[in-house]
Amino acid sequence: MKISIALATFNGAAYLGEQLESIKRQSLQPSELIVCDDASTDGTVEIARHFAREAGFKVTVDAHSKLRDYNENFVRAIAQCTGDIVVLCDQDDVWAENKLAVAAEEFQDATVMAVSHRIQVVDERLQPTSLILPQEAIRGKFSVANLDPWYAPGGMHLLFRREPIASWLLEPPPLSKWFNAPAPFDEWIFFLAGLAGKRVLMPEVLGVWRRHSTSTTGSPERTKKVWSPTFQWQLAMSTGAAAYAYAADVAESRAEVAERVSRDSERRAPNAEDGATLYRRVSQTLRRRSQLHEARSSRAMRLVILTDMVRRLDYRRRGFGGLGAKSFLKDSYAVLRGPSIPACGSRSVKNS
Repeated sequence: MKISIALATFNGAAYLGEQLESIKRQSLQPSELIVCDDASTDGTVEIARHFAREAGFKVTVDAHSKLRDYNENFVRAIAQCTGDIVVLCDQDDVWAENKLAVAAEEFQDATVMAVSHRIQVVDERLQPTSLILPQEAIRGKFSVANLDPWYAPGGMHLLFRREPIASWLLEPPPLSKWFNAPAPFDEWIFFLAGLAGKRVLMPEVLGVWRRHSTSTTGSPERTKKVWSPTFQWQLAMSTGAAAYAYAADVAESRAEVAERVSRDSERRAPNAEDGATLYRRVSQTLRRRSQLHEARSSRAMRLVILTDMVRRLDYRRRGFGGLGAKSFLKDSYAVLRGPSIPACGSRSVKNS
């Protein structure tokens, strides 16, 4: 089994060396490392090229002209990988020495298309915070039908089987669950993996996720705040009709992609038809929920909608495409007291 690492860089000289050294220390060595650099100006390319000369495996450094965003840079790196398994790699993290050995073992099952492990959140000096993500330690193999349809690990803790997934990344993705734009590469990959086979979630912590002021997704303080129970509760309670309508659009776009994939005779995706059915049902559920939370809806109308949603089993477990018990409590409260006022700019469909 050949393992490729896809590493996207941009002005990462301050931290890149530590990440590269952690790759070099892997107990299971990769077959190749593809470094795609997005026009860095701080010595990142020189660090990567120096590493290429001393690494015990093939290293390709692709220093190209500026692309639109990091997403395109990662897709470019993935397209150059030749291994059976692709491991996504950020420029500023550090891997546990057994990451590749432990995670790659899961791909001995030919039906497994993606593997995700947990990560320790650290500050810029690699000092641990109290946060490990995902916060819940889960072990198991999941199809498209028995995992929360919105579950999507970040690229820093995601491995996937190159074929058939990599070639699909060149096609139009569905909408992102995070913002009103096409899904980024890691969200897109994990969704495709569910259509093509099983996805493995591992409880092991196999790397650290460095948070610092220049990182794409924020400082350690901001990361801890976003994942705190208080913030999650506030976000869930402030989510309103517009966010549920957008989530319905996201689910519908995923259903359309799944239908497109199911018609692909060359690249097999045995779960694609089930995925299309699941996400279309999720979309319909969220349309009803959006109507329930409309500010102009009367209490009587909200009660009619809630009763219909209960009858349709819309509040079954999230892992089976439902909204879950907490959503039922929130919607019941909305029937009695009126819909909540949405937080400014709140469109993420992660919370309910």
